[in-house]
Amino acid sequence: MQPWLLECSHPQTLVSTLHAATNSGFSIVLNSQGSVNICVGIGTNKTQVLETGLRPQKKVWAKLKLTIDGRSVKVSLAPKAFKVEPISAHTAFEAQLDGEPLLCQPGPLFIAANQADDSSKRLERRASNFFNGRIDSLTLKTLDEKPSVLVRYNFALEMSSDTIVDISGRGHHGTLINAPTRAVKGHDWDASECDWTKAKSGYGAIHFHDDDLDDADWDTDFSITIPPSARSGAYAVEVEATNGKDKDWVTFFVRPTSWTSDNSNKVCFVFSTFTYLAYANERLYDMTRENTADLGPGFDINKVLKSSEFYKMQRRLDIGLSCYDRHTDGAGVVFSSAKRPILNIRPGYLMWAFSRPRELSADLMMIGYLEREGIPYEVVTDLDLHLRGVNALQGFNTVITGCHPEYHTRESFGAYTAFASGGGNLMYMGGNGFYWVSAVDPARPHRLELRRGDRGVAPFALPGGEHIHSLNGQQGGLWRSRGMSCNTLFGVGFCGQGTGPGVPYKRTDASKDPQFSWMFTNVKSDLIGEQGFGGGASGDEIDRYDVDNGSPEGVVILATSTGHSDDFGIATEDLTFPAVNTLGTQTNLIRSDIVYYVGAGGGAVCSVGSINWYCSLGWDDYDNDVARFTGNVTKGFLQGKR
Repeated sequence: MQPWLLECSHPQTLVSTLHAATNSGFSIVLNSQGSVNICVGIGTNKTQVLETGLRPQKKVWAKLKLTIDGRSVKVSLAPKAFKVEPISAHTAFEAQLDGEPLLCQPGPLFIAANQADDSSKRLERRASNFFNGRIDSLTLKTLDEKPSVLVRYNFALEMSSDTIVDISGRGHHGTLINAPTRAVKGHDWDASECDWTKAKSGYGAIHFHDDDLDDADWDTDFSITIPPSARSGAYAVEVEATNGKDKDWVTFFVRPTSWTSDNSNKVCFVFSTFTYLAYANERLYDMTRENTADLGPGFDINKVLKSSEFYKMQRRLDIGLSCYDRHTDGAGVVFSSAKRPILNIRPGYLMWAFSRPRELSADLMMIGYLEREGIPYEVVTDLDLHLRGVNALQGFNTVITGCHPEYHTRESFGAYTAFASGGGNLMYMGGNGFYWVSAVDPARPHRLELRRGDRGVAPFALPGGEHIHSLNGQQGGLWRSRGMSCNTLFGVGFCGQGTGPGVPYKRTDASKDPQFSWMFTNVKSDLIGEQGFGGGASGDEIDRYDVDNGSPEGVVILATSTGHSDDFGIATEDLTFPAVNTLGTQTNLIRSDIVYYVGAGGGAVCSVGSINWYCSLGWDDYDNDVARFTGNVTKGFLQGKR
């Protein structure tokens, strides 16, 4: 066992068969001070608690052995050094029980929790006192002259599933509840192999957390039926509090009923649902949590705009974390789930750090624009691209991204590539897109996995040796590190970010070539996007054209942002030694570029490289140059212009 949190507000159970109603079974528990207690049912309405005083070290592997032989109880704790670091000495404890133990009553075996004292029939609702840390190689056996193994778990088997495998031959396989983290280093990891799919040992541990949540499993209060004639789009069910003082909108997406109709005169908008999941219920604002991200000098959360969803997330700490948060024990969150309330996927949400719409609430401005202009469109989601590949984009003239398509799987990224290779047009209308490699298991498509490793702008990085996704065995980290940066397809890639106001773009001389005049019809100024929700159109997280980072040669830069303040910093992966000239006024590497090119497949690519683009698109009721440029490109692509 390897505890990651010793002093805890509740006891932490390592393993338990204890049943309170019958006072039978046993459990091994870390008490709230981090010392080992042994609890044994001895019948006659009594469970005896033995305080061993044995205390493991935080984040240090230790072999814990419990022997119950009649009334005799023995416990030993043997810490294990990874290299030559100093560790505690081996310790032991012995005691006699007050009565004969009742150990072998029928019932479940709980790992990293104990059976709660309630009558619920649902296993996942009968657990409490969760452990924060890692468990490896759990074995139970008899004390016969020839000991018989009752159960022996090898957590390295069926890694991508929610099943734990008993290799004793007795078939006591188990089920993981709420997606604890697999594919993590175990007690015998020696750094000889950092890919669990190739390693012969070292990955037999599971990291459990008391705030893991995969499925809230709420009862159904009502259901609705979507009529076959419904248009694809973003929808919501509005619910109102019984006191009439509050409302909420439960967002969902309707995809096209038919995937084979003629879409040649339509654009397809892709909702960035993987990004929505990565940010789901994020609480980066919570400075009480260990190792919370620092949003920069001078940032004052009391001076930013907040929508009602912010305060709801503050109140509801039971609806799970985002992949930007850390667990109670400080470990970075790797899973996010759609099977729970997600309060920041709401049409009116203001992202508190930027005081403006972001993700879904900003993407809806583009939907509003398509509706206003009468541009034929359908919508799909990242998950559609992951499950169906390029077939989800079949026949469309143009595909438009959301404002922040940051998280993609190999399959969803590949769908964009295949669409462009087949002659389709791409409009990348956001920033910091196609940045982190993600994983989704088709058997559990509600669950997104992120393994943040190597360099990259992130609130944390996972430990070395834990950068391979458990769901599919693929390398995590940056797409750029896998040679497939956003630049390679969209011409621009992430380069900087900041919470300060955005700035406009200035048209280049190249944009004034007559061949591009159709893009700038009725665009009134050389400065594009001077205003918006959050300042100018280039803001938040931004992307630039850079051949060294994978941008194709021959791309035309139509406009470039006019200069960012020192509220903006350079992306860490662009840093060189020494780390100087890292702020907006110190380097021209922090900028947005609007780029355009026609690809080898015959389709065109137009990219704007800024999350803030949609916040300027919707400004002044869409009466602005950002909207005019966006409309010119969209309508031009539908008309076959290049």
